[in-house]
Amino acid sequence: MNFEQARKDLNARYSYKKDPVDRWNILKGDGAIEGDCADNVLTLIWLVCGRRMLRFWMSLITFKFVIWHCLSPKGVRHAVVWCRGYGWTDNSGRLMTRADLKAFGYKLKWPYLPPIVALKFLLLPLFKRGV
Repeated sequence: MNFEQARKDLNARYSYKKDPVDRWNILKGDGAIEGDCADNVLTLIWLVCGRRMLRFWMSLITFKFVIWHCLSPKGVRHAVVWCRGYGWTDNSGRLMTRADLKAFGYKLKWPYLPPIVALKFLLLPLFKRGV
């Protein structure tokens, strides 16, 4: 699935739901899905990569996609994604732009590089179980 198709599909099915704990999940299934901004970003990458884990990780390792921690225009901690060749996308305003996000009031803080994303996937399930 190409980037625009994946984005349209995700936007049509996705609704925001705040996580009580910062969890990073790929939202799977073909029906309605809900999650926070990080879940939205991961799911978008997952869909663009054809729902294949190897392609998902390769797109992060090769920086085709870069997940960024930022402050939203309202000053809230938020995750957005940059896609090489397409620009920035954000779930809260269904934003898609090639322009600098600062023009929209976002304050980029740091990128979640592949090792950090991997650690979140590996460590968060341990905390969910209370181990």
